[in-house]
Amino acid sequence: NKFNIIIIYITEAHAVDVWPIGLSSGTLNNSHKTIQDRIECSKKFQSTFDIEIPMYCDDMNNDFQNEMSAWPFRFYILQYNKILEIGYPEDCSYEIESISNLL
Repeated sequence: NKFNIIIIYITEAHAVDVWPIGLSSGTLNNSHKTIQDRIECSKKFQSTFDIEIPMYCDDMNNDFQNEMSAWPFRFYILQYNKILEIGYPEDCSYEIESISNLL
């Protein structure tokens, strides 16, 4: 109850028709041609990984991704409409302890 957490689903990083990595990502998706494609992939992601966090989709111009440099994946901690922290992964992961300490 202390935090509002959301996920913004952006463009597929490893779409099978763009930059395939096989099932190491846990699922196979094609690149999004329409917003409906992106919405369907986000629903598949939620279902495949049992995600209960509210999820929204970036638009097809990738405005969120481009404005926030969200690719490949980032987290943002905001308080009172100000960004307190932007997470940058190292070796494809985050140190959860540092996030926890910040919160």
